[in-house]
Amino acid sequence: MRILPTLFITLITAGLGFLAVMHQLHGNLYFIFGAPPLKAGGTLYQFDPADVGRINILNSDGTRAELVKAGGVWLIKEPWDDYADARAVRALVEFAAKLRIEDVIKREEVKDMADYGLKKSRIEVQMFDKSGGPVCHFKMGRYTSWRGFDPDFKSEDPTARPPSFPTLIINPAEEDQEDYLYVCSDIPDPRIREDKMRDYFAGGLKVFRDHRVFYNSPGFAGEITIKEKNSEITVKRDGLSKTDDWRITKPYELASSPAAINKLLGGLAALQAGAVLDESALALPDPLPDNIDYTISISYYLPDGSLSTPVTAIFYPPENDQVTSIPVIVSEGPEKKRSAVLLVPNGPGTILDSIPRSVNTIRSRTMTSLQVRQVESIKISDFMGRAVDLTLEMNPHERARRWYARVFQEDPPSSQGPQYDGPANIFQINELFQALFKNEVKSFTNDASTDPAEYGLDQPIRKILINLKDAEPAIFVVGEKLRPQYFARRADNGRPLEISEEAYEAGLKGVKHRELEIVARPGNNLATQATGLELLGLDRPKVVQFEEVTIHLGKVNARHFFANRLDEKGYHSPHVVEIGADKIGQMPLEAYQWRGERLWNINRFEINGLSIEKKGEAALDLTYNFYASEWSATRSGKDVTALLNTNKAEKLLKKLTDIEVKKWIGPMVEDAANRLIEPDLQITVLVEEIDETGKPVGTVRRQLKISQIVEGQANRLLFGKTDTNPSYFLIDLPTVQRLSVQLLEE
Repeated sequence: MRILPTLFITLITAGLGFLAVMHQLHGNLYFIFGAPPLKAGGTLYQFDPADVGRINILNSDGTRAELVKAGGVWLIKEPWDDYADARAVRALVEFAAKLRIEDVIKREEVKDMADYGLKKSRIEVQMFDKSGGPVCHFKMGRYTSWRGFDPDFKSEDPTARPPSFPTLIINPAEEDQEDYLYVCSDIPDPRIREDKMRDYFAGGLKVFRDHRVFYNSPGFAGEITIKEKNSEITVKRDGLSKTDDWRITKPYELASSPAAINKLLGGLAALQAGAVLDESALALPDPLPDNIDYTISISYYLPDGSLSTPVTAIFYPPENDQVTSIPVIVSEGPEKKRSAVLLVPNGPGTILDSIPRSVNTIRSRTMTSLQVRQVESIKISDFMGRAVDLTLEMNPHERARRWYARVFQEDPPSSQGPQYDGPANIFQINELFQALFKNEVKSFTNDASTDPAEYGLDQPIRKILINLKDAEPAIFVVGEKLRPQYFARRADNGRPLEISEEAYEAGLKGVKHRELEIVARPGNNLATQATGLELLGLDRPKVVQFEEVTIHLGKVNARHFFANRLDEKGYHSPHVVEIGADKIGQMPLEAYQWRGERLWNINRFEINGLSIEKKGEAALDLTYNFYASEWSATRSGKDVTALLNTNKAEKLLKKLTDIEVKKWIGPMVEDAANRLIEPDLQITVLVEEIDETGKPVGTVRRQLKISQIVEGQANRLLFGKTDTNPSYFLIDLPTVQRLSVQLLEE
């Protein structure tokens, strides 16, 4: 009778031992009892997206794909042997790594898997790590009406709802989880993708084939060459740091425009095909110069600092004017090319159309092609010996470096020293820097000049020496030359338009010309009678007939200004640019124009009183004691201290001691002199002068006059003058409004 209990205990013991051994070997007993479902709120898979090295896809249309990472590059081996689109691959990997479980459905409770999109419309994805080990394997079903929410969302607004995401059905193919369906949130990173993941599998997996012309980012490029039938342009930089500027090395050594380079790099990075075809799908002629339109080659910096073999995109011409895309093939080196033909959108408004491909669109369009950050000092001079030295010096009051100006009126400087030596007017500095380093030139006149006299450069009206921080000084000269200009307008009070010499000659010969067609349009008439025609040669015009319209042609000799950089030996370089006449005014040599923007040097504690006179009002006289902060006011002999707003008076006093001039306009300005005979605002300041020992020596009067430039109209700037400086100046309206504040309460 004891045999049965003993046998029963033995079997139980053996079974428990077997389970213990299996648990020790496998870590769990899921293969016997089945695995429990994963919990809602967690992620379906746990892996590092960077570890994925191979992906197999079975699409709902039966298409199979194999994606392999080799040498840091994703390749698609099936259904094509080509580059894979790394952006699409990354989107898929990030999708799998972020699948957040919202709900669990037992498979045994599902009557028809088709209801969940897991039959004919299912998508199957399998991922492996770089050593070939499995990472995840799942079947992707349909999207649901359920929305998932980001549990990590944080906001300062407690009522703000977290962003929601669509959910879809995922059926893991791993043996321990295949009995469950999971409702998972599709949480896209907007920096990687914006579309739903199932949309990536439309069109026979074509989205996973790389549509970009250049697989590697042009941001890592070191050299770019654009070849057309009759030209070749090369831009290059010495490294990948921010200080390594791009420069043009062919056809000339020229500085490049940072904006144009950014446009070039951005365009090349975004350049992609609308469709990618196999080589056999389109018969193209050999890529010989006569058969192609142009090529763009990029050499990339390698980890050792050398440049790679160029990757060259070969652009074929369009078959006709109606086609909207052109074929492009990509060569990666001798006897090596991508086994695909890319059909790239072409025409106005396309990315290809926006890529700069000429020297004049890529080169720097500023006069000096330099950056302000490179500049240490500047000297501007002319043939009369006038000169302005601008240097960066430490300002002890501001505890920072600022520009100082020393202005000389003869060369060599007289024993009396500079006519002005002090802080440079910051507004004038800004104008100069705009002219030298920011504003565009009018045109690139000549890149092969051999005669400086042709542009007045042999007798320059300006010589500009720029000392640079990390390079040899740069020297520029500006010349002046009279050149003909041509104008035309309709005889019936048409709008004057500048035309080319070619159009002018065509008009005299009675030959049609596009520019004359524009002049002849009826819409070019003026509403009022034209003035200043003598300046355009239209006061005594050549009268011609053009398509039954009478046209006046004018010709005048106008001043043109040209700039040229000298080489290291002081010889003229072959590159001449034309600059606007206004640029000469931005390079002044008169001392008053460089005077600091601060109007005068008066301290509050030195002021004993003010007299304020506004046009049409009686004068308001104020006395002030700085140390006691006491004010008194009289008007027309009457004490009005009780009506004085001392807070406004204090602000007025502060502004008076800190007035900034927008521009000094010199001592010989007839309009300003006339307008200031009866100023709109006159302020007299009583200042107690202090000697070098700190003792008061008496009271002096300092006078400020301000008047509108045009009476009765809105004036953004106004005329001004003090009795201590012979030069008139311009002052801005906000400053004048603060100086003319109403001090007496009504």
